[in-house]
Amino acid sequence: MRRTPSLLVTAVAIAFLSLGASSAAAQGPDGKPQMSVSLSSVGINVADIATAEKFYAEVFGLERTFQYPPEGDPIEIGLGHPGGGMGLLLARLTDDPLPDEKSAYGRIVINSDNARGLAERAIAAGAKMVSDLSPPNGPVILFLSDLDGYEFELYQAPAGE
Repeated sequence: MRRTPSLLVTAVAIAFLSLGASSAAAQGPDGKPQMSVSLSSVGINVADIATAEKFYAEVFGLERTFQYPPEGDPIEIGLGHPGGGMGLLLARLTDDPLPDEKSAYGRIVINSDNARGLAERAIAAGAKMVSDLSPPNGPVILFLSDLDGYEFELYQAPAGE
C-alpha cells in the first residue's frame, strides 16, 4: 500500500513553489508581541531519494542542505535553493509502517523566532502537541497537529544562528 501526500501538503507545495516563501508577522488577538513566522519547507514522500534529489537539482537548482541520519543511507534529505527562499524535504517512501503512530508522511515546516510561544498559541487555538524533539542547547523542533490532524513542524534555530 503506497502512501500519498495529503491534499493539504500538495496544495501548500504548489503554492509555495509557484509563489515562493513568504514571511508574515504573527500577532494573536491577545495582543502579545509579534513573532517572525515564515514557511520553511514542505516535506513529501518519494519512491527513491537519489532519483528525486537529481530531479529537483536539475529542474529547480536545489542543493542538499542536510540528510538524516547524518551517516549512512538517508531516510530524509533537505534541499534548498542557493539564493534561499525555497526548501523541500524528501523522505523515502516505503510500505513499511510509519514511526510514532503516524498515518501519513508530509508536513509543513514553519520557521519562527519563538517556536514555543507559537506552539502555545496553536495549542490554545485547538492544535495538539505531537512531540518535542528539541535537543539540549540546539534548535527548538516541535511537531504539532492542526484541527484536521495535519502535522506541522515549528522550527527555531539555536541562539547565534
